[in-house]
Amino acid sequence: MGRKPGDSPLGTRRRWWSLWLLAAALAAVAILAVACGEEEKEGVTPTAAKTPAAAKTPAAATPSAKGPLKIGLLLSYTGDLADFGPPEEKAARMAVEEINAAGGVLGQPVQVVTGDDATDPSQGVSEATRLINVEHVNAIIGALASGVTLPVAESVTGPNHILQISHASTSPALTTAKDNDFLFRTTISDAAQGVVLAKVAVDAGIKSACTMYINNAYGQGLSEIFSENFEKGGGKVTAQVPHESEQATYASELDKCTAGNPDALVAPAYPQSARVFLREAVEAGKVKSFLFTDGTQSPDMFDAIGWQPFDGMKGTAATNLSVAAGTTFENAYTAKYGPLPAVPYLREIYDAVYLIALAAEKAGSTDSTAIRDAIRDIANPPGDVINPGTDGFKTAVQNLKAGTDINYEGASGPVDLDKNGDVVVGAIGVWHVDAANKKLPTDQVYKVDLETGQITQQ
Repeated sequence: MGRKPGDSPLGTRRRWWSLWLLAAALAAVAILAVACGEEEKEGVTPTAAKTPAAAKTPAAATPSAKGPLKIGLLLSYTGDLADFGPPEEKAARMAVEEINAAGGVLGQPVQVVTGDDATDPSQGVSEATRLINVEHVNAIIGALASGVTLPVAESVTGPNHILQISHASTSPALTTAKDNDFLFRTTISDAAQGVVLAKVAVDAGIKSACTMYINNAYGQGLSEIFSENFEKGGGKVTAQVPHESEQATYASELDKCTAGNPDALVAPAYPQSARVFLREAVEAGKVKSFLFTDGTQSPDMFDAIGWQPFDGMKGTAATNLSVAAGTTFENAYTAKYGPLPAVPYLREIYDAVYLIALAAEKAGSTDSTAIRDAIRDIANPPGDVINPGTDGFKTAVQNLKAGTDINYEGASGPVDLDKNGDVVVGAIGVWHVDAANKKLPTDQVYKVDLETGQITQQ
């Protein structure tokens, strides 16, 4: 997921600008202090295989390698993606509790600290800077939005040599981010979702469509990939219309999108914005059919706008392959927190915690560069397969101490990481709106291999 690259603060622009300047000043002081002691080091770009020792690079401005592992969660608790932050924090904390029950990392309990990016690039940069320079985290998980993840990676975590794993940012732009090889993700790129979304449209007999996309890397990338593949399948894209976040009305954008009388409106958008323009589209009778994406897979959104007008309509979202570790995760989450929420990326954030913890154990250090250098070693084959959970983590630590390679396979499936930090195999689910039961069940799952381009229905 992602958000527009420009400024769109939730408070006044002046207030956030002041906060950003303060955070930037703190960052400058920290960087200057490090620069006085050592030269700037550049990151490396290892291959997807186990990383050779020669490819390692020294750490830059990182917290102490001797203290407990401290992970920052950069999530959305306000803003367009506020529906997603709280349940995903719970999944991350569940992983931390399991790891700590196994003895923690390097004999110390893992610590967690949160930051609210408000689904806003400026606040995301400010919060990431705070997590590093004030909270002294060793790694950051997040953000949700690609439009937040990218500036954080390129201006905060990458330059400061702090490992960052996004569990939810799906924009293809992350693949080529200038991040010094400190940005990874545990969800598959929208290079996969766009293809499956186009297939859903063609299979539904939709002949023409327009897209109303959130004006950021996520929305634009997904709109373009969908459009390209939909037209390859014989469909016609009448318009691709960007929109900004959380406007009072989207009447102008809707007019542009529906001017060509398309059969359907495709919404690569976010809940807070989509709930406005979807309601306006229905009330004005501008279009009768809609297609949704992971960003609009929100029961709260349908509660707000009404379920019935969208009954039976479909959407796509990155989902998970059917693996035993996934079932175990869902059972544990339900037992701890209650019914599993119908939001994506719960398993992905859970797996991100395990990757960081296992990489720190492999490195024998909580230094962020050392963790980064070890992450492909524990995520990719060869090695003994390790699943999450307290027992799995104990086994992994024993193997690592014995010098035995491990290959972590998580609740979301394999998390094999390529040279760009992307997972190479993932799943895209097709879900629909069940108005009678007020649910968004997934009906089909496609396995996608981005290396081979192969798509198979599971």
